[in-house]
Parts: sequence; structure tokens; C-alpha cells
Amino acid sequence: MATKIAKEKNSGFTKVGDVSRRAIIGDQYVDGMLKEKNPFDHEWQEYLNNQLWGRTWARGILSHQQLSLVNLSMLAGLGRMEEFELHFRIALTRTKVPLIQLREILLHIGMYCGVPIGRDAFAIARRVLKEERVDVSQLDDISVEKSPSKKKK
Repeated sequence: MATKIAKEKNSGFTKVGDVSRRAIIGDQYVDGMLKEKNPFDHEWQEYLNNQLWGRTWARGILSHQQLSLVNLSMLAGLGRMEEFELHFRIALTRTKVPLIQLREILLHIGMYCGVPIGRDAFAIARRVLKEERVDVSQLDDISVEKSPSKKKK
């Protein structure tokens, strides 16, 4: 009986979790995960949908950009660089974290998590930026304009 229920397409999935999940990681990624879902991991997918996406990302207390920055920090701190790459791409393309903020969080990661993790984070960022064809040539101009120490008095 439990197997029959688990085989139902998305039984037990909340709508708010599904909407939030798809907004952040995209239909293609979610559909790919759900396509592979089976009776063994149905509960895991339901948990992710309802708790992670429905009760964390959908709360609205922190913006999606803020949550992306928090995720990058935690994933780097844990050394989970495969997941870090996924979330760097999400921050860049889906939650639209400004490039200057992405660089800033990577600098903090390097300081607080250590140079080897910082090096890996920047290597991943460079690869993703290249793959996504992001022009970073104007970043230093933006940094100088916003820097409190560089403002004219």
C-alpha cells in the first residue's frame, strides 16, 4: 500500500514548496530530479520540497539573494564544492545576486574558510562566469564607485 502511494506523481508535495523550488533551481533541474524519484527516495523528495523549499526558501524573511549568499558561505565552509558550484550558478543566473556581492562573499569565504577553499571557490566562479558568458570587465569600476574609502569628501 505504501509503495502504491509513493508511486503517485507528487503525492504529499506542497504547492508553495514546488513553486519556490522551481523558481530557484528551475523546472529542468526539478523535473530531472523528480523523473528519477522512486518509492525508495520519494520521502526524501517530499521532505526537500516541503521543508527546504516550502518552509525555508519560501518564508520571505530573507530575500532569495540573501539566502543564496548564505548558502554559498555554508557550502564552502563545509567543503561541498560540487553543491557550491550549483548554488553559485543559481546565485548568478536565477536569484540574480550582483556580481560585486558574489565577489565579496568569495573574499569572505577565503578569509574565514581558508585560502584553499577560497582558491577553489574562485576557480569555480571563474569557470561558471565563463560558461555563462558574464562580462566581468566593468566590475572594478563599480567597486571603486561604491567603496566608502574612495568617495570624495
